[in-house]
Amino acid sequence: MKKIFFISDAHFGAQSTEKEEEKALQFYSFLEYFESQDAVLIIVGDLFDFWFEYRYAVPRRHFRIISLLTHLCYQGKEIHYMAGNHDFWLGSFMKKQVGLKLHPDEYIMSHDNKNIYIKHGDGLLRNDYSYRLLKRVLRNPVNIFLYRLLHPDFGIPLALFFSHLSREASKDRSNYSDSDYRKFAYSKISEGFDIVVLGHTHWPALEKYQNGWYINPGNWMDDFTYAVIHNGVPRVFKWQKDKGVEFDILMPPGNELSGESQKGAV
Repeated sequence: MKKIFFISDAHFGAQSTEKEEEKALQFYSFLEYFESQDAVLIIVGDLFDFWFEYRYAVPRRHFRIISLLTHLCYQGKEIHYMAGNHDFWLGSFMKKQVGLKLHPDEYIMSHDNKNIYIKHGDGLLRNDYSYRLLKRVLRNPVNIFLYRLLHPDFGIPLALFFSHLSREASKDRSNYSDSDYRKFAYSKISEGFDIVVLGHTHWPALEKYQNGWYINPGNWMDDFTYAVIHNGVPRVFKWQKDKGVEFDILMPPGNELSGESQKGAV
């Protein structure tokens, strides 16, 4: 069976020039490796810190990444893109010109007799009522139309500015807990899914629960972690220049649930 690769939360365009160059080079190397594999790639959201499709313009700073993804799709590689909270304004360009398979909310797939549920994960915090309302506003077709009236030279920097403010406001993760995300994953496993994959938290996870698994590939923004399912077995790796190495999973602080965390090889 084909391998399935999962990456999430690269937030290209969010950091300093030096950091952007570093993570881009790591990503190019990873895509070269992916091309050599009999595999499917699933981007679990927030590949870009901001993505908005104007009718006749796309952000040029991501040209090489888009070109590489287009090349892979035209080589017959299957690449799925889950809409994240920073890049959910995906449209016809990504689908028709690049060749990605887009999923605005969730994606359910069957692989090697395993039922897999995949979602970016934004809005799953129990008390995040304001974000869930904001998400509905931002995805409203009328509001998308109105935003397109802004010239890209103004609209894109404005969105990046607010994206930066949002990230800075949530930068302190000392009291962070991913229990709401794990509870959601547990509920899906109880429904009958064998594997549940979420992104968004930036915390890698590889956890056995009942007869299923909860996976979070972590983030490509700083850690360059990713997940792989091969022959029905999930694992988490860290990409280091030209290869992946096993990644030790650490529980976030404030985590009170009782699933079986896995460290290193499975």
